[in-house]
Amino acid sequence: IMELEMFLGMSEEEANSNGYRGTDEGSKLAGNSDLWNDGNLENNSEFGTSGFNGLPAGYRNYTNGAYYYMGNYGYFWSSSEYNSNLAWYRILNYGNSSVIRNYGYKQFGFSVRCLGD
Repeated sequence: IMELEMFLGMSEEEANSNGYRGTDEGSKLAGNSDLWNDGNLENNSEFGTSGFNGLPAGYRNYTNGAYYYMGNYGYFWSSSEYNSNLAWYRILNYGNSSVIRNYGYKQFGFSVRCLGD
């Protein structure tokens, strides 16, 4: 995911950091404005320009099976582990045009993007 973020304009230093990073890379990665709640993400002129088409599916909590934040956030797993229990993920936030990077328990139900070779 870092390669994609840098291709879209994020600096390498930002790509390697945690929390909110970049400027409008989140807007570029998102898609289908009808599904997102109104906010800075979809109101950015770069919304949907990368073709990634990230959707606001929220996530599924592993402790109770409930779904949270549909329409507000898109959570996406990275293929990179943090350690044996945790992995890196990204969040697209309806209220912000940047991208959040953090790590969390692998049991969470986040979205994945499958790519062909």
